[in-house]
Amino acid sequence: MAGYICGRNPASFSDSSFSSFDEGISYQASKCHILDLPDELLVRIFGYFLPVEDRLPSLGLVCRKWKRVLSYSGSLWRILYVNPTPNAHIHYSLISTILKLYGHHVHKLIWRDNSPVYESIFSLIQNLVNLKHLRLPILWNSCIVESLKGLKDLEAVQLNGGFSLVDSDLEKIAEYFPKLREVSLNACWGITSSGVVTLFRMLENLQNVNLKINSGLPLEDPRSEDSMREGARIVLALRYTIFASMIGVLCLHFVPIEMDELWDVVNKMTNLKKLSISNCENLHGIRLVSDSLQKVCLYNLWNVLFVSIDGTDLRNLTIDGGMESMEHLEIYAPKLRRAVVNGSNILRTVGIRSKKLSMLEMSNCEELELTSFRDLLKMNSTLMSLKLGCVSQDSLLLDELIIPNLQELCLLGDFSCEALHIRSPTLRLFHTESETDIITLNHVYITANHLCKVAMVGMPALKTMTVQCVSVDSIELNLCSDDQLLLDSCIIQALGSIGFLRLFDCKLNLLSVSTPLARTVVLYRCHVSDYVLQMALNGCPNISNLNLEKCKNIKQISIEAPPLKFLNMFGCRDIHRLDLDCPELIALNIGQCPNVRLFIKGIEQELSDLGGIVMPSESVRWSHDFPPQVYMCS
Repeated sequence: MAGYICGRNPASFSDSSFSSFDEGISYQASKCHILDLPDELLVRIFGYFLPVEDRLPSLGLVCRKWKRVLSYSGSLWRILYVNPTPNAHIHYSLISTILKLYGHHVHKLIWRDNSPVYESIFSLIQNLVNLKHLRLPILWNSCIVESLKGLKDLEAVQLNGGFSLVDSDLEKIAEYFPKLREVSLNACWGITSSGVVTLFRMLENLQNVNLKINSGLPLEDPRSEDSMREGARIVLALRYTIFASMIGVLCLHFVPIEMDELWDVVNKMTNLKKLSISNCENLHGIRLVSDSLQKVCLYNLWNVLFVSIDGTDLRNLTIDGGMESMEHLEIYAPKLRRAVVNGSNILRTVGIRSKKLSMLEMSNCEELELTSFRDLLKMNSTLMSLKLGCVSQDSLLLDELIIPNLQELCLLGDFSCEALHIRSPTLRLFHTESETDIITLNHVYITANHLCKVAMVGMPALKTMTVQCVSVDSIELNLCSDDQLLLDSCIIQALGSIGFLRLFDCKLNLLSVSTPLARTVVLYRCHVSDYVLQMALNGCPNISNLNLEKCKNIKQISIEAPPLKFLNMFGCRDIHRLDLDCPELIALNIGQCPNVRLFIKGIEQELSDLGGIVMPSESVRWSHDFPPQVYMCS
């Protein structure tokens, strides 16, 4: 059936019929030009460009038609995100152009935090008469409020007040922007509970409120004490008003609130989605029950002894550092997907019950009970990604009974076990956290089916590594490290194949590679004896690309590998005899090998008579790709 088109056999078409068909298409295409496209189609095409990142205004320089389409197509300019690039002067110049020419189309203007808002650009924002959503990283005060009072259609605004915004300014905001439906009070340290309640009562269309109490509060300021006390009054005053059900985000920092008060506040806020708490010294425990909470973040609560959360809709949980007294953590959240727990080296028991947990990060848990940790993994069989730091044991075993569906295992910088045994048929990725050294791990044993990647960096104490699997796509060891790794044994067994094996700066007392097929094997600057290397090659004769670059202590080696196509011995200065029996060999690199003698099937060869060879006097290096790429070495 695949050989027929429209019920006819392709053989029935003659060359002349195909020729006339192609000529017809070419003729029609020659009559059509992009400038002939209707305006609606041009708008659809331009809609794939972002106003700032893709420099959409520059299209108006092509022709008058495009300039007209850009001017009258409001949908192209509805949302404007400002995220300055390294070329900030060009970025801000483009923003100014957009606000001048197309500002009347902009409905939503969002500025990235900690980015400057220059006065010349701010003066243009005042003229955006159709603006509905505004978020600027500036401190609001009476002057800012007066400057923006012309934006009568504002429906959502974020107020960063500091000590500059006071209650009288809140009243003006309610007067100047009567259509506000969403208000975010962020770091407004100078307002009071009466001012906040008055603001909300004056806004008849108010639907959503985000409260970030005392975010970034400067403790060295003498006014900070008043801000702390007033922050608690704001939260406690709102809990008994109709506005409690409008609060979607609540962040409490340096707020003197107690456990029963927090319980009452969260219960009254029936639409609360996100809760963040830090530096609240009066909290000695956290117990919450909520049907609306989706994200919880707790940190720097040094007096909290326990955390217990029952959240039927909770999706994301973060227990960060500074929980210096928390010994017990209990979470019941059927929809929880991601949990990050920093035990602050005091956590003893943890229980997380979820039906959908897929990512778990555990760190600084040196006091965690072993049974509690194992039960945690068993109760969450849906776990697919595990990031593991310090746990209270010397040898850690993770098998298919504990992690039946685990696909990724990442070792964090504070991982403290001496031996790690992993036996999981679903494991795909095993790696270490970048730019950290795990100084305790001596032994790694991995048993899996199909491994996509094993990448171990920053393990200066590693002595033995064993990988047993059906197949593995990539294994990388000790990359980007200045220290030589001393390995007593490195054993890799794959029943099917090894795609890419790369070891950097390793001293290998035993190297065993056993697989029917290995595509690329790289030993870069490795210290390996002739015998150890010979035994490794004998166990894996079917290599397509072998790279032994800068393994200077190799003196003589015999390679019998029928499928070998590329052999790189660049920089192996000590080698003096190379025996090859590789009928498929395409290229050989023996650059900077001054004393090498080449034998093919026992017969010494004259190098000048052979092709496809990088001579000993040359400095041509190869990459580790397959096939390798050539680049010059200075």
